[in-house]
Amino acid sequence: MKFNYRLVFFYCIFVFSTYANGSEPLPTFAGPAMGTTYRVTLKAPIPNRSLHDVHRDIDLLLQEIDLSLSTWRDDSVASRLNHAQAHTPIQLDRHMTAVFQISKNLHRRTKGHFDITAAPLITWWKQQDVTRDVPSNTLLPLAAPPELMRLVGFSNLRLDTINDSEYPSLRKTHAAVAIDLSGIGAGYAVDKIGEYLESLGSAAHLVELGGEVRAWGQPSPIYNWRVVLRGNGTNPPEIISLEHGQALAASTSVRGHWVVNPVTGTIAVVSPSAMPVVAYAPTCAEADGLATAKVLETAQHNTQD
Repeated sequence: MKFNYRLVFFYCIFVFSTYANGSEPLPTFAGPAMGTTYRVTLKAPIPNRSLHDVHRDIDLLLQEIDLSLSTWRDDSVASRLNHAQAHTPIQLDRHMTAVFQISKNLHRRTKGHFDITAAPLITWWKQQDVTRDVPSNTLLPLAAPPELMRLVGFSNLRLDTINDSEYPSLRKTHAAVAIDLSGIGAGYAVDKIGEYLESLGSAAHLVELGGEVRAWGQPSPIYNWRVVLRGNGTNPPEIISLEHGQALAASTSVRGHWVVNPVTGTIAVVSPSAMPVVAYAPTCAEADGLATAKVLETAQHNTQD
């Protein structure tokens, strides 16, 4: 899944350095994924599995997730839904089914500020002249037209249960309705990687992808996983301790650029001095979505002050 948001789900990818206060280096592997990179650190080798084999399995899992959620490949479930005509059922897989349900819950929790159906709105704003030099404390009065706003919202997506299928189908009320999962895909992938490692017998591990991170277990009986958050302007860098089952997502926009409000259709600017937004949650998918929503809330607050 390639991330290329410039208006709603802005991401500043931070480098997380992990350590566990041990003299021996921990088993670690990393690689490219979803237009960014991922990193896995294990407390100890997994019994009866080489690190190479585990690395290969994780790469295959990420390819499977990409085939479901990416809007940058025409053969993905997400792209087939976006290209479908109104009321045409699109069969979902396990990843899209899970992400849809998580996204719907986050949409409710954030009062609509996290919305995977904002894709048409983002596209429309990209076509507008939002690159002109406007003071950072100015909120542009211009809003997206009502006919475009009618394409935004979960009411435009209908989930149907299919008797002979393990997963439901999804259909759109209008052909122009589209989704974008860039604000949740990385976090969801982190959760799936960690759960897979658990199924292999890993007692403790830390997973990071594109600035989203979640901890399982502890690297030692007396220490939690700790990450160093770099690129946030603090000196020295901020050290964050993560307990078992704790996830965080660090999200910010490119300073001075715009964010889109999917509730109102308006845009707000992120202050050039804005600090990264960090959100915590039990799962990384939730933290990812919450951080995305907080960026919008922060931008609105700054532009209205």
